[in-house]
Amino acid sequence: MAAGTLANVVVCAPVSSADQTSGIDQQVCAPSGGTYFHLQQQQAYVLAPESAGYIDSIAQPFDYSVAAGFWGLAFTTIISLWLVSHGAGAVVNFLRRA
Repeated sequence: MAAGTLANVVVCAPVSSADQTSGIDQQVCAPSGGTYFHLQQQQAYVLAPESAGYIDSIAQPFDYSVAAGFWGLAFTTIISLWLVSHGAGAVVNFLRRA
């Protein structure tokens, strides 16, 4: 399932002077603080509304505290398994020599 579609959109691109804009440009893209804009067509990937929740959920910043918790749990598990297997090996060696 696609998260969106490729579409042509119209954007307001800044220009260096008012001479480069037309009356329609100034009606649609109002000048702001001495900066004038020109209508420009551009291709863009437009997200579908039903996929916005999924995109927002995966675009969250990386949480280092959660990652540290997972790393600590994994490290503790590995060390615990190593200690248990080392202890079992010591018991087996003791029984073998006895």
